[in-house]
Parts: sequence; structure tokens; C-alpha cells
Amino acid sequence: MSGKHTYKLAVPGNRFSSLSLRNAIVLGIALGIVIPAMLLGSVLARDSYEREYEVRVRGPLRQYASMLEQTMPIPLWQVDAEAAQSFVNSVMLNPDVVRISVEDAALGRFVHAEQANAQQQDLISETRDVRKDGAIIGRVTIEMSSHLMEQEFLKKFLKGGAAILVQLLISFFLLWLLFQRRMMRPLQQLQRDVDRLGEGQFAEPVHVARPDELGSLALGVDTMRVRLGELIQIQADHNLTLEQRVADRTQELHGSNKELRTALENLNNAQLEIQRTDRLAALGSLVAGVAHELNTPIGNSVTVASTIHDLSNEFRKRMALGMTRAQLQTYVEKNLQASDILLRNLHSAAELIGSFKRVAVDRTSAQRRAFLLDEVIRETVLTMGASIKRSIHEVRMDLPADIWMDSYPGLLGQIISNLINNAILHGFDGRENGVISIHAHRVDVEPAAVELSVSDNGVGISEANMTRIFDPFFTTKLGQGGSGLGLNIVYNLICDVLGGSIRVESKLGTGASFIMHLPLHAPGHTDAGE
Repeated sequence: MSGKHTYKLAVPGNRFSSLSLRNAIVLGIALGIVIPAMLLGSVLARDSYEREYEVRVRGPLRQYASMLEQTMPIPLWQVDAEAAQSFVNSVMLNPDVVRISVEDAALGRFVHAEQANAQQQDLISETRDVRKDGAIIGRVTIEMSSHLMEQEFLKKFLKGGAAILVQLLISFFLLWLLFQRRMMRPLQQLQRDVDRLGEGQFAEPVHVARPDELGSLALGVDTMRVRLGELIQIQADHNLTLEQRVADRTQELHGSNKELRTALENLNNAQLEIQRTDRLAALGSLVAGVAHELNTPIGNSVTVASTIHDLSNEFRKRMALGMTRAQLQTYVEKNLQASDILLRNLHSAAELIGSFKRVAVDRTSAQRRAFLLDEVIRETVLTMGASIKRSIHEVRMDLPADIWMDSYPGLLGQIISNLINNAILHGFDGRENGVISIHAHRVDVEPAAVELSVSDNGVGISEANMTRIFDPFFTTKLGQGGSGLGLNIVYNLICDVLGGSIRVESKLGTGASFIMHLPLHAPGHTDAGE
């Protein structure tokens, strides 16, 4: 009771959906490097300017004003303009000092000094009263310019900005080169190979880029290519000779029981080959489902990248108009939140690729190993997420996290997939919002075992069909997507390979429960890979 489905990838509907994955990630890397550098550079430049201004202009201005305030009382009192001029000239040695004026309270201007060709912009001044025994006898005014300091600061700022720009360009080029070589090229090659396999071209091997995660995925796809090509060839050979062999065996049945047994064995072998082909077809559906699931976190990542781009444009406009510290803080917080969302979605995509890689390798090789029952079932359900969401149904799991098995995780995953597909195709026929429950618990027997049940709240199974549901080619959906091999494959895998048993409990209108009794340590089989 299995079926074939066609899947379509849904692209998120935002204005940056036309961007390729490479362009979106390159844009995100560029924004992630440039924007923090601009923010940090502007803050540091402003802080450096304030410190330089305090040290070069404002601080010396206060010091010179205090010094003249303390030294001028005696020259003013004694009307000693020469002494006062000497003090003023010593201060005028600083090129940032523009002019100094000393006034007598009674006589008016007493001493005046001014730089020749002095800059008259960006001036600040300080005026102090000159006192003698508490009485004001004069006034000192000093003016300083920040023009020279700002010119020197601008030169240092431009040099530092040029150095930072060179560093950013080098960093961006290295990141882009690493991304292009280590990710995009292998992905593009793998896409071309998968497209070629989809067109039925199995002769050329899948290109394995390098010994990393993408290389392992490509190796798994190549293994699938080899097995699928072999099985298709075997199936084609059987189709060419099956009718003739059946006719020959039919004529010989009347004369020899031995020939009848031989024909029955050949028919069973043909059935096994059909089952193997159906398993690989299910793996093809699994690939399409994982591609659909990957589209969600990658689409979210592109959306977040576009949000960061919009925030950056708004930030640039605000910088041109003037920005407060609160606005800067708000932008930094939003940028950090968007970066967190981007990292979470990319991490989800990486986890999904890892789960698919493990499931694909297990299913193509029937590899026996020790595994946690909870992890295998959850990974299987995760890879089926697209078909489950599309049919608007829900899978609920109640699985202990400490059940270890020494068995065949790929075959167990195929059993769970077939039972879920059977519930969607038959149990929820014409219904929406169905619930599939997967439950497991240990069974205290010898040898140690686990009882695993897959239940649904669908239409149920009639009593007339209860005794036939595990028979090969029996289906209630003949010509409607059902082949009649789904539950037969489940029965054979559980009883012949995993060393367990399966029974079904159902009533019309109340759903169905498939209850499996599986040993924690599967019996040894030399033909498990078959």
C-alpha cells in the first residue's frame, strides 16, 4: 500500500526571492563585515577626536587661562606692560593659541598679542578676572583654534580608514574564495549530477568533490545511482523474460511438481526484485522531501539577509541626517537579532542534511549498527516532513530516549516510512488533520525486546481485509497510487530480517494500530543487504 508522489518546491514570496543562494550569502557576508566595521570605526573615531580635542585645545586653554590669571596681578598693579608682554609671548609659542588680550580695569587694553595669518575658524575662548586682594583689577582673554588639531586628526583618520578598508577587502575576498571553492562548486556539481540521474542517465558516476560532508553526500548519491541502475536493469531483464517463463512453466506444471516449485521460486525472486525497486523509489521520494524541507531554513536565511539589507539602508539614511546613541543601540540590537535568526536557520539546514545523509546511507546499504531507537525514528519522520505537512496531518511521538538496539536502522526507517505513508494514503482518505501516534516501550522478556506501535485515527480496516493486508499486491487503491507492496515489505522486513513480529488491531471508524515486537539484538543475516 505505497504510492508515488510528485513534489514541488515552494519559494518564499519576498522581493529578494530571485537572488541565488550564492548571491544572498555573499551579500550577507559583505554586510556582516562592512556594517559592524563602519559602526565600530565611527564610534572609535568620534571617541578619539574628543580625546584629542581635550588634550590639544580645551585642556591647554584652561591651563593657560589659569596661568595668566595667576601671573598678571603684579604686572597690572605695577603697570609693568613689559613683564606682562613677556608672559603673554611665552604662551603664544603654542601655534594653536590665536590671540591673548590683557585689559586693565582702569586703563583699558594693557597687553595684546595675536598670531600672524592665524586661522579664524573653530575658535574657543576663555576669559578670567584678574584680582588683587579680592578686588578685580583687570581681565585676561585667551582664544585658541582647533584647526591644526583637526587637520592632523583628519590625516590620521584617513590613514586608519585606508588600512581598515584594505583589511576588509582582504577578509571579504578570502571568505568569498573559501565559500566558492568549498561549498558552491561541489553543490553545483552535485546538482548537475542529480539532474542527469533524473533524466535516466546512470552510466556516468557522480562526481565526489572532496572528503567532507558534501563529498559524503555525493558518495551516497553515487551508491544509490549504482544500485538503482542495477535494479532497473534486472527489472528490465525480468520484464523481457517473465511472460515467456510463465508460459513455459504453465505447460510443464502438468508433468512435474519439481518444475512447479522452480517456477514458484522464480516468481518469488521476481517479487523480491520489485520490492527492492520500490524501496529505492521510496528513497527517491525521501530526497524530494528533504529538498522541500531544506527550502524553508534557506528561504528564511535569504529573508533575514534582506532584512539586514533594509536595516542597513535605513541606518545609512539616518547617519546622513544625524543619529542619536539610542538609535545606534536599536540598530545594533536588531542586527544581532537578525544574525541570530540567520545562524539558527543555517544550523537547522545543516542538521537536516546530516540526518538525510545518515538515513540515505543506512537505506542503501542496510548497514547493521548500534543506534538509539528514538534518534532513528525522529530522523525518519524529519525527512518525511514535506509529505506530512502537505497532507495536513500530524505525527506525535512518545519514545524513551534510552532504548539502544543492535539492528538495521535503515530498514527500521523504511518500515516507519511505509506505515506512515499507508496511514496517509488509506487511513486518512478524504480526511484532514489526522493524527499518527508512534509509541515504544521495553518488554521484559528474554531475549530483550521493544514493542513499537504506529497508530492512526483514520477510517480503520474492515474485518474482511484484516487477514489479507500483508499479502503481496493486495490493495484497496489499485490504480489510485497503491501498489499492494507497502505492508508486504513491512511484514517481510520485520519477520525475515529484524527477527520480530507484527500484528494489526483495527475497527471501522476508529483507526488502526500496527504493533511490532522487535528484539533489541537482531539475528544475524548474511543477506541483510539484499
